[in-house]
Amino acid sequence: MNKIIWVKSKCDDYYKFINKLQYLRINIIEIKYENKNIYLKIEAKYLEKLNKYLVSYKFKVVKELGIYNIINKIKKNYIYLTSLLIGIILFIIMSNMIFKINIIHENKEIRELIKEELDEYGIKVLSFKKSYKELDKIKQEILDKYPDKLDWMEFEIDGLIINVRIEERIITDTTKDDKVCDIVAVKSGIINDILIENGEILVNINDYVKEGDTLVTGIVKYNEEEKRLTCASGEIYATTWYTVNVKIPFNYNEYIETGKKKYNIIWENNGNKHLLLRERFTNYNSYLKNILKVFDFNLYLETEMETEKVTKTYTEEEALEMGINKAIENIKINLSDKDEIIDKKVLKKVVNDSTMDIEVFIIVKELISTQKEIIIEQDEGID
Repeated sequence: MNKIIWVKSKCDDYYKFINKLQYLRINIIEIKYENKNIYLKIEAKYLEKLNKYLVSYKFKVVKELGIYNIINKIKKNYIYLTSLLIGIILFIIMSNMIFKINIIHENKEIRELIKEELDEYGIKVLSFKKSYKELDKIKQEILDKYPDKLDWMEFEIDGLIINVRIEERIITDTTKDDKVCDIVAVKSGIINDILIENGEILVNINDYVKEGDTLVTGIVKYNEEEKRLTCASGEIYATTWYTVNVKIPFNYNEYIETGKKKYNIIWENNGNKHLLLRERFTNYNSYLKNILKVFDFNLYLETEMETEKVTKTYTEEEALEMGINKAIENIKINLSDKDEIIDKKVLKKVVNDSTMDIEVFIIVKELISTQKEIIIEQDEGID
């Protein structure tokens, strides 16, 4: 099969050019003339003849046709096509592999036991999946091996993840008695909220209590006689207070972005991040864009924005506000999500040459209750 091509050349006199082609006995399959450019569709073997005898026209190949065009495109896109082929092969391989195993059970010992068993059967991360028939056989063998520990087990395949659901065989201990417990104060304060589910309340709103005081008892009485033993449960909040001393410098450093930026690639595996290129700015802000996520593996495009240090100065009002905020943050470190700061007040402010010293009084609504188990003597009966 002869190779067919389109060639192009400048041509001021169309008919003169055609006569030359006829004289050279060149077979023209198709010809076009446009804006003093002539286009010839010819067999590739004639190109050497054109360049040899029509030197002044300077012929240029603009397109190859047929199988040669396809081969040429493959050559030009070799890297892309190779990457695509490798990607397809990797996709087929990866789609038949296990990338994550979830052993679903609240008991850590049971989870570790099942993991060891799965490892022995070759069911592990980055191993190939087994058929449903093989999994069913493995499941039955594990259940038969631990009849006193396992009651039920099931494999669930979700794409590249295998979920292993387990039910533990529980032997109920009927000899175990329920606990009896009180609710006591873990710190001093003035009661402002009582939320109790079980037990007898011993305090009221606005009562002052000290650390260690019993707030709710699990020994519920009626007419001074014991009627029921229970584990007191619920929450009691109190108003508590703190005094915090803070020193704030008037001069502080701020990092301003210069507008210069560079890019980097970061990959993350099991929470550990790794840079592809070394850091190129001494100081910079980092902005990450996730471009690939496969279970615990993440690939990010990082934009590094260069920053420069600028020294600034607080006014007295700004320094005071920063000091109050810092005092609040210091208190929040020791508070729970259920606690709430309800008021604050500056008790003292001292302005020095380069710093400001302040003393801040902070009032908190705080959970102050906790359960404490109590021991009931054998001879104490219950009606």
